[in-house]
Amino acid sequence: MPQDTLEGPCLSAGLGTPWASPGGAGGGVWGEGRLGVSAESAAPATRSRIKWKMILLKVYCSDHTYTTIRIAVAATGREVISAVSDKLGTTEELLLVHLSSAGEKQILKPNDMSVFSTLSINGHLFACPREQLNNLAPLPDQEGPSAGSMSTFELMSSKDLAYQMTMFDWELFSCVHEHELLYHTFGRHSFRRTTANLDLFLRRFNQVQLWVVTEVCLCTQLSKRVQLLKKFIKIAAHCREFKNLNSFFAIIMGMSNPAVSRLSQTWEKLPTKFKKFYAEFESMMDPSRNHRSYRLTVTKLEPPIIPFMPLLLKDMTFTHEGNKTFVDNMVNFEKMRIIANTIRQVRHCRNQPFNPDICQPNKNQAEVRGYVRKLCVIDNQRALTQLSYRLEPRRT
Repeated sequence: MPQDTLEGPCLSAGLGTPWASPGGAGGGVWGEGRLGVSAESAAPATRSRIKWKMILLKVYCSDHTYTTIRIAVAATGREVISAVSDKLGTTEELLLVHLSSAGEKQILKPNDMSVFSTLSINGHLFACPREQLNNLAPLPDQEGPSAGSMSTFELMSSKDLAYQMTMFDWELFSCVHEHELLYHTFGRHSFRRTTANLDLFLRRFNQVQLWVVTEVCLCTQLSKRVQLLKKFIKIAAHCREFKNLNSFFAIIMGMSNPAVSRLSQTWEKLPTKFKKFYAEFESMMDPSRNHRSYRLTVTKLEPPIIPFMPLLLKDMTFTHEGNKTFVDNMVNFEKMRIIANTIRQVRHCRNQPFNPDICQPNKNQAEVRGYVRKLCVIDNQRALTQLSYRLEPRRT
């Protein structure tokens, strides 16, 4: 298990962020602002597991031009603005803004750290004077795809897709330092440390979830949508087989998204066998009795395991916010013990190395690998809901 310093995220974690890591002797690998590095360019980094201290970051202007700056992974909003101002040669006071695909604007604070890793899936960073704030508009590429990719991945084996998703998820999970869980729980500003690796792992969960919703909502043919649901259920089953609970839950939660779950005509035509599989998988998400179903499943598994990270973070946050850190000016060791137990669960999940031979790869593994590492998604729930209603209008 990696216990090295937290200077930067693995290059393999180039998910949906307009950044790049300097590679090799002066080379660079670019994430094109939407869904990250290409499979070919990511390969050297995922093999060597190098963690970079510096990244290249695209920051856009209100006219949709952009400048590229080289900053530290943990750079604050103030440092990003300073680098942008120097690059543009301006003394004008600029705001650093996170602009989502839906046009929602969030002004980042000067002390916000690792701003690149906190962007939404299709989000971009903008720098502009305050008077231009209202004029900011999303770039066309932030809307996401206009057509699904089923024609590409329906030809790929469900097991191969699950395997390559697991390989990628394991790389991301392996890069998360235990300390990042503490920084996330207690507030990274308190420690002045980055949680970039953890942020990128969590982004992957959201990306896979949105991939499911996007593909279904962009599939206009009813029979094809039924095939899609079957495909996703098969992929989820193989993810569970590979003990990749993070992608397993991401797929099932994507299928339970309102934009998908409301498609009654589609679900009605799903074969009974697959409905039973889905019901079984969905029951594992049951939150009753403190997610007892999920926790029992995990206790029966032997490492390596890729856990459902959002639940682990929820456990730590609940413990932190529900208990005082100091009682009568003394450290609350019971609180620290509970938090430590959660971190031990993470340690247990990866106390054995991942075995890449769990699946016999087919000839098109490079294609499958490239596909799962640059999933194109729509991250605007309103847009997904509108697409859903076009597929199956509300019944009167």
